[in-house]
Amino acid sequence: MNIICGPNGIGKTTILECIAQSFSGQFVPILKRRADSSEGEVLAWIDDISSTESAGFKVTEFLPARGNAYTQPIEHRAKNLLSLKVARTFNYQPLDAVAKDVRKDTAKISTENISGLNISEVKNWFVNRHLYSAHSDSLTGAQLHNISLAKEFFGILNSNYKFSRVDASSNEIMVSTPAGEILYEYLSSGFKSCLSILFGIVKELEFRFKELEVKADEFSGVILIDEIELHLHPDWQAKIAKILTIAFPKSQFIVSTHSPHVIQAAQLDEVIALQTDNGHVFRRTLPETQYGFQGWTIEEVLKDVMGMEDTRTLIYHKTLKEFEKAVDDDNYSDASAAYEKLDSLLHPENHLRKLLAFQLGALKG
Repeated sequence: MNIICGPNGIGKTTILECIAQSFSGQFVPILKRRADSSEGEVLAWIDDISSTESAGFKVTEFLPARGNAYTQPIEHRAKNLLSLKVARTFNYQPLDAVAKDVRKDTAKISTENISGLNISEVKNWFVNRHLYSAHSDSLTGAQLHNISLAKEFFGILNSNYKFSRVDASSNEIMVSTPAGEILYEYLSSGFKSCLSILFGIVKELEFRFKELEVKADEFSGVILIDEIELHLHPDWQAKIAKILTIAFPKSQFIVSTHSPHVIQAAQLDEVIALQTDNGHVFRRTLPETQYGFQGWTIEEVLKDVMGMEDTRTLIYHKTLKEFEKAVDDDNYSDASAAYEKLDSLLHPENHLRKLLAFQLGALKG
């Protein structure tokens, strides 16, 4: 698990796009050189068990209407990268008939590496596998393994949710929840975002490696996920990276995030924190601790990992300055007014309130 964090505009998504490009072998308008440069260059090396391949390329174009030179995609590279973009939730999708698997040739795979996995294919794939699993010898051993794995994903975030059935009359995927049985499209956006990642990976591996019969939890390629925390409650943001590494233990994940909860739960050396200084982007040096940041507060993660200079609001700082100035000026009236405002702004259990009250009392005396 590799978690890239940093402020907006620093290039987190661009890094993911460059990795996708390195595997895919064709250029798209999203990759442009910097405005102050004549060209850009990406240097990449792809390692597998037996060899290391160079996959670097140059980017010369700046205008959106013009693309860079096209290069023929390389099949074994393209197949071994999966990319998930920010569009990961989905609406209700009627399934009037169960279709056969989508054919994925190298060109299509390469295109989807750049545009992102097609999550609209998931429902048909799931229903197809579930229905055919009841018929002996209809599915391969890997397909049976993968659909069993996929059914377990419904409860991976919350054990109170379970796959229930596929309705034979409507091809609807039904989920058992604490509130009763519902269509899987009726799950929350956070649930659907997670399932889009999990199901999308399994579905795509079956379509790409049909002849090899790859079991999803044995896939050892690269999986890119932009803004991994999207639609998730902070509690699930803290779980999502661990869930993915449990579900796909041999894969290499490279993800971006703006969430301190994702970083707080990360393991040692999983976080790549980016910072900029006068236009130069570099990797921040982070403390080497045995447990990563799992004992840090969210505020400490925001400041010392993500580079957030201040975690309080402008109105708080303005009012605090007014209070401090009034104290320096021995102006009890202004200090009292500022204190009343701070008293309303602060958390009910904040110990700073007592210190401010002590200062105000001393000024009155």
